[in-house]
Amino acid sequence: MLEFFRSSAVRVALAFVFVTTLATTVVFGLVYLRIGEANEARNRLILETEAAKSANRSVEELRNAFEVRLTNDLRRIDYAALFDSNRKPMFGNIDALPAIPVDGKAHFVPATRAPGSDNRLEPVIFVALQRPDGNIMLLGRSLLETLAFRRIVQSALVSGLAPMLLLALAIGAYFARRSSRRLTTIHDAIARIMKGDTDLRLPVGSGRDPIAQISRDVNLMLDEIGRLLVQLKGVGDNIAHDLRSPLAVVHAQLERGLESSSDEQLRMAAKQALAHIDKAMLTVAALLRLADVEYHPKSRNFQSIDLSAICADLFEFYEPLAESKSIKMTLQTQSPVQIQGDGDLMREAVSNLIGNAIKFTPDNGCVSISVTREDGLPVVRVRDNGIGVEPAERDQIFKRFYRTSSGHRVPGSGLGLSIAAAIANLHEFDLRFNDNNPGAVFEMVGRRR
Repeated sequence: MLEFFRSSAVRVALAFVFVTTLATTVVFGLVYLRIGEANEARNRLILETEAAKSANRSVEELRNAFEVRLTNDLRRIDYAALFDSNRKPMFGNIDALPAIPVDGKAHFVPATRAPGSDNRLEPVIFVALQRPDGNIMLLGRSLLETLAFRRIVQSALVSGLAPMLLLALAIGAYFARRSSRRLTTIHDAIARIMKGDTDLRLPVGSGRDPIAQISRDVNLMLDEIGRLLVQLKGVGDNIAHDLRSPLAVVHAQLERGLESSSDEQLRMAAKQALAHIDKAMLTVAALLRLADVEYHPKSRNFQSIDLSAICADLFEFYEPLAESKSIKMTLQTQSPVQIQGDGDLMREAVSNLIGNAIKFTPDNGCVSISVTREDGLPVVRVRDNGIGVEPAERDQIFKRFYRTSSGHRVPGSGLGLSIAAAIANLHEFDLRFNDNNPGAVFEMVGRRR
């Protein structure tokens, strides 16, 4: 129970109750003040207007008007009287002039003895006006009704505040309890995930509130972590699988060399073992490079790079190798073809494609490189007229360690295209294969955003 009251949801609910109560109190207070001010201003205007209109009436007309006024005043809220120039009462329902200026303006008197009462005092607004004959006319109106209405509003505020406060607390407690249950469920799910249940996901529900959104984001993060763990396990499995055979061969060769009495055979066995170890090390390095690319933070080293310049540099680098095999290399570029990316990674991906094209193209063949924009998308295309890929194997060539039936005769680890595909995906490119009849066309095409 203590944890419930310490939760942020309960604190939010209590803050809601406090703000609601404060706002209601302010509203009632403004109503309370405005009622009194509006009624007082209205009475002031009425009294000043009536005094101005009655100033020129005769004494008899004024007497009759006062009698009618006071006779009809069933609520006993009106004051009317006439005083002579010496401030002695002539007629009316008040015996003495209050201590106010005789200026025809309304003035507030906080305590005046009510007509017909010896001890009841009430607040009154008076207007005293000097008539042309020297007499003083006095008009007034009691504010008891206004005060009574104010007391009603005040009583309503006091009596209504407690139920409203309880209702707000109940609503706040309901939502706080609901949020607390959701957070408890999420906490339990996180605890189970931390204990090893990595397939479990946080409850989301159908809502679109911040808690549900955070749960969705965490679930996406858990999915990505799961994918990375699978990839990491795959890297370890691949390294173990690829090392097993070379190590077994090395072990057998060294055993045979040690059993042989000839130093020459021992040196030959050691030389062959070193060759297998070098091949295994290259494979491990390639696997680690692939893992590094796949786990590479997407925008860590991204900046504006020119694909045309990268392909031009690689063309100059590989041209001597192509010439050694009498392969004709061509380059076609549109400069510049700017993208946001990592220049070293993109250079590695295109290098793998060009290296494969030269590797699998026979002597006197052709390799072409082009960089263009097609439909506004950057495209890098490497074309050769080499051995190509059989139709049944084209869906497999981007998998790790896959070697085509015709490519087994050529040295390699089977990871070059996997690395190129991972780099392309990191840069939001698609790496595709097309048949060149004969040969192959590999193209990296930017995705439309």
